[in-house]
Amino acid sequence: MARKPDEPLEMLGGKKKLSPMELEYMRYIWEHPDGISSEEIYEHFPQVRGTKSTVLYNISQKGYVEKRQEGLHHIYTALVGRMEYEQALVRQQLQRSVGISSLEELVAAFCGKEMLTEEQKEKIRKFLEEMKKDAESGESVD
Repeated sequence: MARKPDEPLEMLGGKKKLSPMELEYMRYIWEHPDGISSEEIYEHFPQVRGTKSTVLYNISQKGYVEKRQEGLHHIYTALVGRMEYEQALVRQQLQRSVGISSLEELVAAFCGKEMLTEEQKEKIRKFLEEMKKDAESGESVD
């Protein structure tokens, strides 16, 4: 039976989902926000060099990393953050499993309502903005 192609991640502009091995490589790249050389990546993973090159090429083609040449090596820098990718996966899973495509719909369903009022939606947006600012500043929410 042929494998069904993954749906694109709408939240990420239609980027294709990463394979398990590509995700493993991306996790390593995410640990190096200023970029990491191809040689360092090659040293970290056990696959043969050709497989490593193919995985990095695929990640680049899917638009998850920027690749620039420095001497004999390429430097890979993430274009999509880890949290951003995980949020896109969760949103896609919610849409696929229960038909919910927004946080407002999820909160309404959780509270047993069909829909939220505009005022309730605005409160949620403000709350999320505060949470994002806290996360960016490194503050913990108690």
